[in-house]
Amino acid sequence: MTNAGLNFLKSVEQKLPGKRAQKKAFLKTLAANVAERLEEEPALDVASLVEAFGSPEKLAAEFAETLDAKEIKKAFGWKKIVLIGVIAFLLIWLIGVIIAVVDGHNAANGYDVVYYESDDSTYISEGNNK
Repeated sequence: MTNAGLNFLKSVEQKLPGKRAQKKAFLKTLAANVAERLEEEPALDVASLVEAFGSPEKLAAEFAETLDAKEIKKAFGWKKIVLIGVIAFLLIWLIGVIIAVVDGHNAANGYDVVYYESDDSTYISEGNNK
C-alpha cells in the first residue's frame, strides 16, 4: 500500500468511535478496498482517495450509524473516567510539590523560633536562621 493509502486509513482510524475490535474490522474492509483501488491506479494521492471513498469524517459518521449508541457512550465513558483520574492525580501531586517547595523556602529563608533550656532558665531566640 502506498503512503497516500496509509495516511488516508490513519486519518479515518482517528475519527472512528467505538470499540477497538469493531474499528479494526471496519478498517480491514476499508483497507482492502483502498488497496484494490490503488492497484488499479497506483498514482492516487490522499485527495483522490477522499474523493473516491469519502472524507474521514463522513466514513466515521457512516460507521457510527452502524453502532449501538450505548456502545459509543460506554467507550467514551471509560476514557473520561481515566482522564479525570489522571488529572486528579496530577493536581494532587502538583499541590504536594508546591507545599514542599514552600516549606523548603520557609525553612531556608524564614524565621524559626528556637528554645534553649538550661538547668535554671529557658531562653527563647527569634531570628532569621541563615
